[in-house]
Amino acid sequence: MPLPRLVDLGELSEGTPLPERSLAPDIMDVAKFIGAAGFAIPIFLDPVAARATGLERPLIPAEYKSAYLLAYLRQLAKPDGRIVRLQSGFRRPDYHGNRFTIGGQVTRIESTEGGREIYLELWIEQASGDRSVRSSAVLLMPEAG
Repeated sequence: MPLPRLVDLGELSEGTPLPERSLAPDIMDVAKFIGAAGFAIPIFLDPVAARATGLERPLIPAEYKSAYLLAYLRQLAKPDGRIVRLQSGFRRPDYHGNRFTIGGQVTRIESTEGGREIYLELWIEQASGDRSVRSSAVLLMPEAG
């Protein structure tokens, strides 16, 4: 099923906030992801293993959060744009079942030969208001014509 378009990027300007998306992955979501990705590290599924390393409970892998950020960018870039770059810094752990929100804002727009480059600041914010992931991204949107 195709993802719906989030917003018309042609209407955005520098400083414009992006639409937010919330999610709360549970242990089954994480188990499916790490099974498909081909890695099974105990701290992602086993509460005992997570506590043995000093964590309060099993973590959501950074790769899982990256996949959500990429899906979010794909929705923003619909229908003809493409993702040029995504860089992320993972600052705090996110745990199964905790709600977090993906949000962001436009930081710069530049015209290029290939269209418009839209620079974004993105984040994943925990319910507490702490940002567990800070990212920057660039989308290339073709000129309308």
